[in-house]
Amino acid sequence: MSSAVGYIWLTPEQSGDDTVVKAEAESLRVYCQANTLTLAEICVEQGTSGVALDRPVLAELMKRKATTIVVPSLAALGRRFHDVATVLSEIAFLGLQLISVAEDIDTNRAEGQQILKVFVSIPQLAKFMRNAPIETPKVYVRSREVLHNGGTCPYGFNLNEATNQFQVVPLEANVVRRIFRERIAGRSLRQIANDLTRDSIPTKRGGRWQANTVKTILENIFYTGAYQCQNRVYQNDHEAIITQDLFSQVNSSAEVVQMVN
Repeated sequence: MSSAVGYIWLTPEQSGDDTVVKAEAESLRVYCQANTLTLAEICVEQGTSGVALDRPVLAELMKRKATTIVVPSLAALGRRFHDVATVLSEIAFLGLQLISVAEDIDTNRAEGQQILKVFVSIPQLAKFMRNAPIETPKVYVRSREVLHNGGTCPYGFNLNEATNQFQVVPLEANVVRRIFRERIAGRSLRQIANDLTRDSIPTKRGGRWQANTVKTILENIFYTGAYQCQNRVYQNDHEAIITQDLFSQVNSSAEVVQMVN
């Protein structure tokens, strides 16, 4: 189960108001419980004003590496629109993740990233913001032995027929990560399948989720970016959705197959 840190900001007018803290803390707990996140701690910023990035508690949180910050709403980032935009862009620049409960914004999801792009495109805001570092896209070169293999494209991917390269489907990829995260947290295959169906998440064919469907995803090394063919595994065949380490944790008793780099 992934870990997150809650952040609550009280304006000078709200300073010392425990009812606000209790209500917002409860919204953070409910959200994290519903989304299989462990709320490790809740940090409260009392009665500070001025530029959001100068607040000591928020500044300290943003120094932590690989941190997921959960806020009750975007209002926790500032009163002014450009303050909110500035904090969001800084979080993206630092490689952190921010989740806003009220607006259902997650900067790790495609729609959250799109919001950041919109902010950057507004001339009045651009001067306050830092774009996230631009990484050179990794080029995947499929092995000649598997380049024209047939078979069904796994959930989370589609196949570019022009290039014969596998491409990640962002929304489905988030579901795959959720499945692995919930399995690590100890949930059964049936529980995971029932929750996905309850949340109206369609399968590849649009039907209900079954325990066996979840099991097939969990056991498929394809999600690590590898392609298995005739008991051989070709690494770096395509973009990965999960890490090899996470796959190994879920499949600790899996049979070791010959690796081909």
